[in-house]
Amino acid sequence: MIRPVLSTLAFCLITATTVIAQGPGPRRGDREPAPQLPPPQVPLTPQQIEVITKQLAELEKQVLDMRGSTLTTVMAKLRSAVASEAAALSFYLDCEKLVNVDRKDLDKGEERQRKEQMERNAERRTDKKSEDQDGDLGAAVKLHIEYLLLTLEAHETKEADKEKLLPRLQAYIQELLSRADKLKGRSGALLGRDVSGGVIAEAFQIERFLEGGQGWTTRPNDIGGMYDRFILPQFKEQKADALAAQFDARITAEGIMKKGQLPEPEFQIWMQQELPELKWQRANYLLRHGPTPVNALKDMLDHIKAYPSHPSAPGWLAEMRAAIEPAGGTPPAP
Repeated sequence: MIRPVLSTLAFCLITATTVIAQGPGPRRGDREPAPQLPPPQVPLTPQQIEVITKQLAELEKQVLDMRGSTLTTVMAKLRSAVASEAAALSFYLDCEKLVNVDRKDLDKGEERQRKEQMERNAERRTDKKSEDQDGDLGAAVKLHIEYLLLTLEAHETKEADKEKLLPRLQAYIQELLSRADKLKGRSGALLGRDVSGGVIAEAFQIERFLEGGQGWTTRPNDIGGMYDRFILPQFKEQKADALAAQFDARITAEGIMKKGQLPEPEFQIWMQQELPELKWQRANYLLRHGPTPVNALKDMLDHIKAYPSHPSAPGWLAEMRAAIEPAGGTPPAP
């Protein structure tokens, strides 16, 4: 009775392994698979459950060991690649060749054309004259790989140990800000893309290792996401008194990035339109999560006074009224 059950289990495991080996699932924009129904309840004896549970525990150890070995090898190569901007760019170009040439079924003419195009791109990336338009590709690639490393570690770190990543993420943000004026054009576009969709992740087939991290943004220049998903929640749990300062740091960081990447007229528009939105988000966040909600209400009132002509001002008024009115929507009697 046990043997047929175990044979069925082995078949299911082999099938699952085959599906995983076929490569990553659909990318953004592809049709999403239909949700699966819950598995049927299979009647098993206590002895069968015990045998299967024991085998699953052994398989889990094997899976974790192999996963750890794979990631250790990949991460060692990534760390070597960030030794310098030149090393990072060379590593990136090797991955690009592997993905776009070596793994493609190209005839000799197509392969030669692809290589020539990559060589022209490589020359452009190292051309100082194109830096004003495309930014510094070497700096962007190095930051991309550094954030890919951080993202892999974040996905593999246990929840109880996540706080150890906080100083490293903050250090990464400071490095990102120090190169803000070099990250325009194609360089900025590279950092705006998901690390799981880049040629490095594809070259090492680690896209699936980067899936499912709700508490971590996978875009290397997503400062807002870094604060919203990771930094602010860490402080909310451990040091709520510092939330206001951390939100201020987020606003300052986003301003530095925009200043470095945008032409001056566009940056002025950002200052007029987007900066007030960020400041309102700060007051709203502190109202919900800060240690002194009354102070947040004062900040909200002062903010509306400072930006009465902003397009979002009517919405801000409505939000503040909702915050001060008691449940049920009836204002207190005068």
